[in-house]
Amino acid sequence: MWNLLASLADGSSLNQWIQETYWLWPVMEIIHFIGLVLLLGGLIVVDLRMAGHLRVIKPNATHQLLPFVIAGFVLNLITGSLFFVGDPGRYSINIGFQIKMALVGLAGLNALLYHWKVSPIMSNWDHNADSPLLAKCIAYTSLTVWTGVLLTGRLIPYVGTG
Repeated sequence: MWNLLASLADGSSLNQWIQETYWLWPVMEIIHFIGLVLLLGGLIVVDLRMAGHLRVIKPNATHQLLPFVIAGFVLNLITGSLFFVGDPGRYSINIGFQIKMALVGLAGLNALLYHWKVSPIMSNWDHNADSPLLAKCIAYTSLTVWTGVLLTGRLIPYVGTG
């Protein structure tokens, strides 16, 4: 799959623009980092509360952070896609990138489970009581998977570049 996407991106006008504009890559890195801060910063609070920590925060109050989490994800989706288009040959064969994308997919499935099963019932939780087991599992899965995304993303420049 990644090789097919790489062949479509390689030599495209967008690919050439990214490669030829010397300031663009560092700007994309900065935007990617800002997206990461929004995404992980918000998720850490949401997940820790959902797992039963930070009990001074009402469980459904964490929903106010979700627009920041989504904005961070969108920034990372856009800049990450541009990184791939800018250097498709390198990313398509990179084991760090491939593992990162698998983890992002797993995080997406975990987020769907949160949205379907946990989010609707959070307003009924007693904020002093222990969190339900399903909520804890989803929270700790999220924290683990997103940590893996962060680490494998950081490894991309150093592993599996052919």
